[in-house]
Amino acid sequence: MTATASRSSSVRVAWQLLRREPVAYAISWIGWVLFWAVPIPVGLLLKAILDNIGADGDGASVWTLLVVLGALEVGRWIELLFAAVQWHGVWVAWHTVPRLNLLRSLASDPGPTAGRLPRSPGDAVSRFRDDCQDLALVLDVWLDISGAAVAAGLAVGIMASIDLRVTVAVALPVVAVLWLAHWLGPRLRAWRRAAREATAAVTGFIGDTYGAITAVKTAGAEAAVERRFTELGASRARAARRDEVGTQLVQTLSGATGNLGIGLALLLVAPAIRRGDFTVGDLGLFTTYIVVLASLPRWFGRVGAYTRQAEVSVERLAELLPEPEPDFFVAPVATSLRRGPGPFPAVPVDRPDHRRGDTRLRRLDVRGLAVRFPGGGLEGLDLTLERGSFTAVTGPVGSGKSTLLRALLGLVPVDEGTRHWNGVRVDEPSTFLVPPRVAYLPQVPRLFSETLADTILLGVDDAALDEALRLACLEDDVAEMPEGLATVVGPKGVRLSGGQVQRTAAARAFVRRPELLVVDDLSSALDVETEAVLWDRLFVATSGDATVLVVTHRQEVLDRADRLIRLDHGSAAL
Repeated sequence: MTATASRSSSVRVAWQLLRREPVAYAISWIGWVLFWAVPIPVGLLLKAILDNIGADGDGASVWTLLVVLGALEVGRWIELLFAAVQWHGVWVAWHTVPRLNLLRSLASDPGPTAGRLPRSPGDAVSRFRDDCQDLALVLDVWLDISGAAVAAGLAVGIMASIDLRVTVAVALPVVAVLWLAHWLGPRLRAWRRAAREATAAVTGFIGDTYGAITAVKTAGAEAAVERRFTELGASRARAARRDEVGTQLVQTLSGATGNLGIGLALLLVAPAIRRGDFTVGDLGLFTTYIVVLASLPRWFGRVGAYTRQAEVSVERLAELLPEPEPDFFVAPVATSLRRGPGPFPAVPVDRPDHRRGDTRLRRLDVRGLAVRFPGGGLEGLDLTLERGSFTAVTGPVGSGKSTLLRALLGLVPVDEGTRHWNGVRVDEPSTFLVPPRVAYLPQVPRLFSETLADTILLGVDDAALDEALRLACLEDDVAEMPEGLATVVGPKGVRLSGGQVQRTAAARAFVRRPELLVVDDLSSALDVETEAVLWDRLFVATSGDATVLVVTHRQEVLDRADRLIRLDHGSAAL
């Protein structure tokens, strides 16, 4: 993406985000403009007060003007309080809308998401937190620059009626700041991207260390982890230092050029003061307005810095989308929701193909499925799953068993092949083959750091929770937990054993009562006795009606399966 295209994208995306809540933004804009514009009547009042002091006029009028002047200042700060409250509401919305839409895209858009996911949890945190904030800062600085520009325009108009040369003196620093921001733009973008990537590396390493703390201790790798963390921290410090120095350089030089404008303006009016062409009131007005004008270059500098840095953020956020066009993540957030228990109460009811069409499985046909990648894949695989059947897939390591399941469900890119649900072609399996049609239990399950109940339910009702716990052989474990189903499992289920993590994920699949249950090596972390009980319960529960497709090496399961598929180097043997 070129610098020009990227810059136009950051401004366009910020504009699209503004249009989501135009009334709220307009109210905030009016509030900030009023705050910035109050010094204009203050200057006029100060001129009147100074001109009346020492004159033959009534002294009472001076006190009246002073009272009005004080009231204006008090009112200005009261108005700022209300403006800040309004601003906070839109500030939260500017962060929330992109985050929700990005999550919605990753969770609900058709097609595989693996290629769009951030490299680590730390990188994801950086994008959803820092990059969304950079975009919000562009809208925020627009409020200040527009308020400062309106006030400066009024001030320049009044001052130009006194001396036009002052207008030129004030304009010169503004032009200098714009040139400086343009010259530093590519460097600011490069420094910001490096700082974001370094931050993501640190936060990702912290998350990985926390999740693997037992492995660190048992391997005696504490010193190595500490050294690596120190290296990442030092790299982040260097990148952050360049980024912050560049940003502060623009803002500091902007302030310096503003002060230069003040000096130039005062030099230009000095002769008029000596000649007596300026009254004391004119000087007071001039001093007040020069302070207003001096803020304008500072804000121009911030606009340039924030816009350049937001270009990087727009690029990074757009990488999470299926298409390069970034306008999606500022689209309106879905508001049609259905309720559910726990901390996952809102699930969009308009999820594509989620509840439309035939949900009851009679027959699933897969024809010519091909997934090609260096060193492996599948080639021309056919598969038929009849209702009530139990199909087992086995084969040596690397033969493509997990790839088969993921390709069937649309979780990896497929080079060739079709899928038909009850004779109807499935064009978007990643959004069609989901609950209540299909539930998938991966080989390496992922759990939310919520209560045990909530990480199982994930927003569905709890009508089948007890049965799911029984099928997953979790009822005894729950009974032994002091907090029972309210036990918080921790990130990735770190507070549970490996077997409990896998059985919790199994319960999450069972509780959805799918038409087709797809399981990838259920027993990889289970002891032999627990595994035998779980399979017995599963065979009883699914006999006759439910359809099951499993990857397994357990001979007992293979012997009881209705159909057995053996994979070898991506080819199937029935």
